[in-house]
Amino acid sequence: MRTKKVTITPRNAPRKSAKLHPLHHLRRVYELQGRIEILEGALAGSPFCEVSTLTALAEQELAASRSQCAAELLRAAEHLSFAALAPHAAGCPPRLSAELKAAIVDEFNNITRYAELLWSESAADADPETTFRRQPLALIYTSALTEARRCLAGGACHPALELARAAESLAKTTHQHVAAQPHTAAHRLAS
Repeated sequence: MRTKKVTITPRNAPRKSAKLHPLHHLRRVYELQGRIEILEGALAGSPFCEVSTLTALAEQELAASRSQCAAELLRAAEHLSFAALAPHAAGCPPRLSAELKAAIVDEFNNITRYAELLWSESAADADPETTFRRQPLALIYTSALTEARRCLAGGACHPALELARAAESLAKTTHQHVAAQPHTAAHRLAS
């Protein structure tokens, strides 16, 4: 007699519905704006400029009724803030077990691969408005990935993961923005 395979899930585990509440991303924007406002006061230099740029772009996305893109931009700004404020960002990394280090490197590689995939899929966008909007994002994205790799190589895992997640969020918002654009193909008329 065969027994049925049963999957056990915790009773209190949150259940994600397939459809998000219409105001979900708007609520995320509100929460992220509050956290960034707190973090921004401790930032200086290029992290402050990058976070300010992303915040301004998020406000433009909100004005254009693209709350999901605005939320991803603010998520990237939050991760950049945490990376800049991480206690081990300046060196002196903590000692990690080999297992934990391997898990961190694996997660880092997964995040960066996904970010690079999304970024490359949206790289062919030719819309001038999107290209103009994408330029500061491209600089911040490239900087975040480069710095993330440098941090990981130096053993500063916290900022490395935060910067990788920032790059992932930037890639997501660029990918979402491109996906939302109507694709127009040039058609040749027969003569």
